Amino acid sequence: MGVSFAKALAWSSGKPLVAVNHLEGHVRAAFIEMPDLPFPALALIVSGGHSSLYLCPEEGVYRLLARTRDDAAGEAFDKAARLLGLGYPGGPIIDRLAKEGDPRAVPFPRARMSDGSLDFSFSGLKSALLRHARATGLAVERSAPAPAYDPHGPEKGPVEDDEAPVPREILDVAASFQQAVVDVLVDRTMEAAVRETVRSVIVSGGVACNSLLRAEMRARCEQRGLAIAIPSPCYCTDNAAMIASAGALKLERGEIASLELTAMPGWRLGGPEAERTSHRHK
Repeated sequence: MGVSFAKALAWSSGKPLVAVNHLEGHVRAAFIEMPDLPFPALALIVSGGHSSLYLCPEEGVYRLLARTRDDAAGEAFDKAARLLGLGYPGGPIIDRLAKEGDPRAVPFPRARMSDGSLDFSFSGLKSALLRHARATGLAVERSAPAPAYDPHGPEKGPVEDDEAPVPREILDVAASFQQAVVDVLVDRTMEAAVRETVRSVIVSGGVACNSLLRAEMRARCEQRGLAIAIPSPCYCTDNAAMIASAGALKLERGEIASLELTAMPGWRLGGPEAERTSHRHK
């Protein structure tokens, strides 16, 4: 429907039609506030559906370095919150509760790929949480699916201000789980940054709103002398500004789409040349 509306609007107004990859929109969100970010850059896109690392050797060029082999980071947060009976979406809830917990309370695993690639995996972490929650009686077993997320509605679950305080055990689990996810994201990003000798790092997507991820990524980049761009939270989750930012770059380059354009849900960022590259340890 969106593509059809855009084509109709372009045709009726005589304006050019520009095709934008959703993931490129997340990368370009960083340039709204930092237009002079140096290249080559490394982009970590983390959301409910994606956990990917892209090398950007120059503006508008992308090469996939790593991706998740199972759950995305945002999906892992959602499932963790649901298991603990905290509500949905899980990311902002766990982020808030983790501030009051001990991130060292539960020794959750940090997965690495046996083939030496930079890919992410959160299935082992999710399983470890399930075992711990069941063993400690914290698991809330449910057969019903998670409720649909209303972005304009309140977060549902036992974390509202007018409800009972959250138990210390839950706070510690939330903090430990969040720390495990952030450690993997930051460590893998820094490893890729060193291998590819980039000058800057971009973190975008809904999970880029996570306060611990923002703080630790900034600290690690500063230690290595890397420029860091993390969009303001309003530009991290899906928004029109990021699509406009990506579209403006394409328009400047004369990359105009025809009215035969169709929606491409499997459109790989960077086009055919963006085949995944698995980096292996020497």
